[in-house]
Amino acid sequence: AQRKRMIDKNKLLVEELSAYLPDRRSELNAGVVRKLRSSTGFSPVEVFRKYLWFLLRERKFDVAAVQDMVLLKSVLGLSDEQVAEALQERAQRIYDKYGTLMLNVDGFTAEGVERKATCRALVSKLLYLTEHEPLVAQGSEAFKTTDLRMIFGATDEDIEKLRIVSLYDLDIDAMESLVQGSAADATPGEQGSQQGGQPDKPSS
Repeated sequence: AQRKRMIDKNKLLVEELSAYLPDRRSELNAGVVRKLRSSTGFSPVEVFRKYLWFLLRERKFDVAAVQDMVLLKSVLGLSDEQVAEALQERAQRIYDKYGTLMLNVDGFTAEGVERKATCRALVSKLLYLTEHEPLVAQGSEAFKTTDLRMIFGATDEDIEKLRIVSLYDLDIDAMESLVQGSAADATPGEQGSQQGGQPDKPSS
């Protein structure tokens, strides 16, 4: 029963925010998110983190998606440190589920290739967000806590290969190159998070 209540609250959060983002972005304000927090009981950081997970899995990762995360930071009144906390926590959960970042998957089973492909795509998106100045000031103490190399056991070369240089130039072919050999990016398949915006696991 407790798990179902959490899933329902997660679903409500995603549905309510999706009613504004991205098409009615200008109407999303502190008052709207206060009501949403009151109805779900989530803290500002939890609201940001849960929508982040939905965005990473379900939304097209484009300029509008990043702008929505910047807006959420603002209307939730979050500091760079709190955003970094949410990004770091999500990165750690992805690591716990998918393991070390690996670009070479020679010898892996089909299932293993799929899992690592999903990991690469998620890390690529997270990397862009952690390096986006309006979310976390680069070079700050908060920024240092979001070092994905440390979390995923990645090298500088790995990170360079996954870095999205420009969202304006990002297209389907470019993203598919990150997950070559697998369509797993569209369906990370975390328990309790199917297609259609089903939210995060209760423990999140």
